[in-house]
Amino acid sequence: MRAVTSSQGQISVIDVDEPTGPGEIITVSSSGICGSDLHLIANGLSGIILGHEFGGYTSDGTLVAVRPTGECGTCHQCKRGVPNTCAQASASLHGTSINGGLAEKVLVDPSRLFPIPVGTDPTAIGLVEPLAVVIHGINRIQLLPGQRVLVVGAGSIGLLCAAALLDRHIEVDILTRHPHQTTAAEALGATPVSQPGRHYDASFDAVCTQESFDTCISATRPRGDLVEFGVFWGPVSIGNSLLMKEITLYPSIFYSHDHAHNDFEEAIDLLHRVPDIATHLVTHRFHLKDAEEAFRVANDRQSGSIKVHLFTSL
Repeated sequence: MRAVTSSQGQISVIDVDEPTGPGEIITVSSSGICGSDLHLIANGLSGIILGHEFGGYTSDGTLVAVRPTGECGTCHQCKRGVPNTCAQASASLHGTSINGGLAEKVLVDPSRLFPIPVGTDPTAIGLVEPLAVVIHGINRIQLLPGQRVLVVGAGSIGLLCAAALLDRHIEVDILTRHPHQTTAAEALGATPVSQPGRHYDASFDAVCTQESFDTCISATRPRGDLVEFGVFWGPVSIGNSLLMKEITLYPSIFYSHDHAHNDFEEAIDLLHRVPDIATHLVTHRFHLKDAEEAFRVANDRQSGSIKVHLFTSL
């Protein structure tokens, strides 16, 4: 079968044996390229089939999204209902620690499978994972309808954040840099800005750099909230402005679930109810065999891409 790997920063489509072993063999329909994939590849990720934003069909034909993270189920964090902080969450992550979904088939633990409702645009399946990331971060704070927030960064995470907030009737300004980001933001119902205002009830950093972090602190009102999505790829300093304004900082990683709520299920529901999210965010589609070009486009800020998806059939 075909699969996508990387070595020394280069993408390759190779032939490998189909997976075997305990678990469910998923026939992959599509996978998304994440910004973290690009960072990890640039930093030397190799020896693994890529892809952690994916889904496909089970042996009985059920369309599912795949949660790429694992969990041990027995540690203190899992028992507390925060399995996203379990050591196994990243240690058994599809696409970085174990083989991922940029392949024709992948072996998946059945506990990581989430059925997709009938009538959902199959294109949206690769958006479930990044949207679950966003929902987890939003759920870390309390917002009321009518409150005003700032999203810094209008890549896929920033735009998905805006879409999820708008669905909760929150007023959203989003900091955009490129015309195609502005167009997508307006289509979703957010307000694109080139210069943020002040006194936002909360801010969401979807870039995770010193500049974006400082922008959020400057824009957030005293005693407001700041949510950091994902990973800092370089050191970030915290200055006195955070302290003087008593802003509460909320790190957010992966997605979680307990007996009352599941971030993945909420993401699936939103994509099912609001199909325009996939329409406006999935800007480029490639066949799996054209993965090298797909990654080039995803890594080119002038390409107009927001989300690049690869399909096993087009």
